[in-house]
Amino acid sequence: KNSASVQQLYELSFCVWALTYECNSSASIRATFARDNAVHSLVDLVSSAPREKVVRVALSALRSLAQCNSDVSPMPSSKKEVNGSTFLNEMIGCGLIKYVDQMKERQWTDPDIVEDLDVLHKLLHDNFKEMSRWDVYLAEVQSGSLEWGFLHTEKFFKENAKNFEGPDGDFFVVKLLVALTTSNDEEVQAIACYDIGEFVRHYPNGRAIARSLGAKDIVMKLVDHPNKELQRHALTAVSKMMVQNWAAVH
Repeated sequence: KNSASVQQLYELSFCVWALTYECNSSASIRATFARDNAVHSLVDLVSSAPREKVVRVALSALRSLAQCNSDVSPMPSSKKEVNGSTFLNEMIGCGLIKYVDQMKERQWTDPDIVEDLDVLHKLLHDNFKEMSRWDVYLAEVQSGSLEWGFLHTEKFFKENAKNFEGPDGDFFVVKLLVALTTSNDEEVQAIACYDIGEFVRHYPNGRAIARSLGAKDIVMKLVDHPNKELQRHALTAVSKMMVQNWAAVH
């Protein structure tokens, strides 16, 4: 994105938007959009707002994805269904609600943008109301767009520690957090370190599980990071993985 011109971003967004109109009739296209993190890229374009014409087609593509369904072309029975609800969860995980709320406060001359914002605002907020806090957290972690907030607090981890097991007992969310400690975004790295540390504190035998997933070795490499905030969260996470009773020490 950083090396692309506004015109290139516009043309690419336009192609993506055009493809979204095939989602209702093609399960494979919906699956490809989900696999390739199309929502994440489109939300990035909306949040960075390189030019109004780019924002317009990115919003239209997001709206189309949010409203798509699997009635005509469902996924094979062996695959998880991908539809508008899937994409809405991704959008919420990427923080699109915040951007849409902010954009609705602006005066837009393009009626298409106004209409898309109104539709997305309703769809996002309605979907958000139906999601549990864990659902929102899961969507955020899967999107890779971690932001400080109520999901990254001691209270949240106390209430949701058991959920980290995952439906298959493979702790896939912890695996995602470990992967996010190598993100290119230093704030995401810091939050991932914090979350791993809190998982270790609040899940029985969390220390052993985190170590078995390679968390200690990967986070240890961040202890000398030049970013002091990231360094602090990495050191704290490593300490939690090493100390038996963190509360007593803290």
